[in-house]
Amino acid sequence: MPATAAELIERAFAKLAERPGFVLRENQRQLAMLLGDMIGDSSTAAIEAPTGLGKSLAALIPAIARAIADGKRTVIATYTNVLAEQYWRRDLPLALSLFEEDQDLPKTAFLIGRQRYVCLSAVEEQHADLLTPLRRNLDTGIETELRTSVRLPARDLGRIWQNIQTPPVCAGRLCPHYHNCYYYNARKDAAKALVVVTNHSVVIQDALMSKADDADEGLLGKYDYLIIDEAHDFPQAAMSGLEFEISARNLSGMAGIATRMQKTLEPIAEEEGDFLHWTGLVDGFKKSLDLSQRKLIGFGLTLERNGILSASPSDIQEHPQVKLATLQGKLEDAKKLAYEIANEARKFLEEAEELISCWRSEPTNRPVLDSVRNYLLYLREFGFQTHGLFSEEGVSVSHASSSHDGAVLRRDLVGLAEPLTDLIWNRVPSSCISATLALDGNFDFFRRTTGFQPSYEEILPTPFDYSIQAAVYLPEQGVIPDPATARKERREDDYFDALAAEIRGIIEACDGRTLVLFHSRREMEAVRERFVINPELPILMQQRSGAGSMGEKFVKDTRASLFALRSFWTGFDAPGETLSCVVLVRVPFEVPVDPTQIARLAWMQTMGLDAFREHTLPLAKMMIRQGAGRLIRRSEDRGIIALLDPRLRSKRYGEEILLNLPQDMRTYSDIADAVGRIGLEPVGAPVSV
Repeated sequence: MPATAAELIERAFAKLAERPGFVLRENQRQLAMLLGDMIGDSSTAAIEAPTGLGKSLAALIPAIARAIADGKRTVIATYTNVLAEQYWRRDLPLALSLFEEDQDLPKTAFLIGRQRYVCLSAVEEQHADLLTPLRRNLDTGIETELRTSVRLPARDLGRIWQNIQTPPVCAGRLCPHYHNCYYYNARKDAAKALVVVTNHSVVIQDALMSKADDADEGLLGKYDYLIIDEAHDFPQAAMSGLEFEISARNLSGMAGIATRMQKTLEPIAEEEGDFLHWTGLVDGFKKSLDLSQRKLIGFGLTLERNGILSASPSDIQEHPQVKLATLQGKLEDAKKLAYEIANEARKFLEEAEELISCWRSEPTNRPVLDSVRNYLLYLREFGFQTHGLFSEEGVSVSHASSSHDGAVLRRDLVGLAEPLTDLIWNRVPSSCISATLALDGNFDFFRRTTGFQPSYEEILPTPFDYSIQAAVYLPEQGVIPDPATARKERREDDYFDALAAEIRGIIEACDGRTLVLFHSRREMEAVRERFVINPELPILMQQRSGAGSMGEKFVKDTRASLFALRSFWTGFDAPGETLSCVVLVRVPFEVPVDPTQIARLAWMQTMGLDAFREHTLPLAKMMIRQGAGRLIRRSEDRGIIALLDPRLRSKRYGEEILLNLPQDMRTYSDIADAVGRIGLEPVGAPVSV
């Protein structure tokens, strides 16, 4: 009798326990069994699985077991491409090896966004010398493989990558490299595999494609279950996937698509006697796009500032803060421009499809005509989205900003619960897991912001002993000024001086190896200016680009400290001695300055909600949890969480924030006492036995 999924999971963990170096974590096994049940029953769950528990294996093992036992197709999605690649290259091979003795292994696949793959056609056209070595050395064909297989300076690789990445839409089957195309082969594999590793963005794009056309199975094919890892970041991925904008860049992209269509169909048009009609049609469309770009530039020149054009529902539009941020007298001009672009796209598509339908009568033309379907669909979607830029459906905001090449008109969703319910939660049973999914001991914030209504909720205990491994440093009241008060009273220099003195003392006490997380670049640079360079304790600082390389430098140089921003608050992993202290400079409250933030807070207030308590404070709590979570990544790690915001002592919400950190840590007001508590030795000191 074939083994059940539960039996297969038990066997896998028994084999895992035999592996050298494996530490048995009962909570990891519990999570795997739980997810196995969820997949089998098509049930939904929200699960907090703390750092160090081993979420990736706990997700992969039940997915593989259910594939073997029941033929279930499971998609596992995480936030970033880096984490998805880690699943694929490191964790999945280990998970599969636990089943290989007794079972035929299920087919697995890896898929990320198309513009992260090498386009062989572009390589052949622009860097032909790289074609053979790339085809020989690349496996998945993604950007990270390119960067490790081509020995060139990072700047040169960046320039090359811009030229050879897969475009947003392409010829597909007509491309001479189609059968070797990394992206399309990854899509084919993903549509057939029983276990698929991907990212949040692909899940959103797949859902949008499937919703647009019921017959379209999207990027991933129809699947039985979705596991969303790093689920606290899923709303951000959804917001990015559901946004739309009109800019010089995407108008130029539309013109490029029209040019490729033109060249593809010119031979047929000439043979059918429609050459001049066809080229004239395409040239006319490209001229209209060029005119629209010039109008965007003109519109941008009239903008004195960035701001809101319209918001829905109407209650939001009438909110005082939204009115204050609204660009008066600009809405009609923006609407007119958007509708002109949408109408030009519609007219071009109607005439192009009419011509193409005439040419289809010749059977030999059909393969070529079918090849432009991708272009037509892309242009149709662009026209549809452009026409709906100022739609009053849902909770949304449309706004304008200026850039170096003209205005950008954009629409963002403010409320995600309704669209995500329609796109994801009502479509496929899911489990959402993260180390920081719960706030204040419950999942209310996640449920409210995403619309996810799980049938099962679980908060698993941490595998770490924070009473021994970590301590909290919280300076006495008055050591650092209140940042909000300092800004209002124009005493920020005093605030920055105090911060610099505190951070300098922390770095010296910890012998370097400190990650300092700031809320703003201005604050970070102001503090850095107040440091005298000590070559024995170097300070690295995150620049406007190259965050990944800066993180690598920090990891390699044990005595270095790193000043960093938002991208290092979450997802950054530096286990071991190199990161022995995390400094959270300030509570990262969202300041409603951009149109989406202003509209969101206005929307909440129109519903009678306290925007600070229901949105701003919960977001800050989650970010604090994420930032603090950079410290202890494995059972051998020890370190200090330094919290420098004086409001944690002076404000009522300070205690709430602190209660969302591990509760076994002792708190000290002297950094030396905190260092002594955890036994943090200088770098290179002999380990006491």
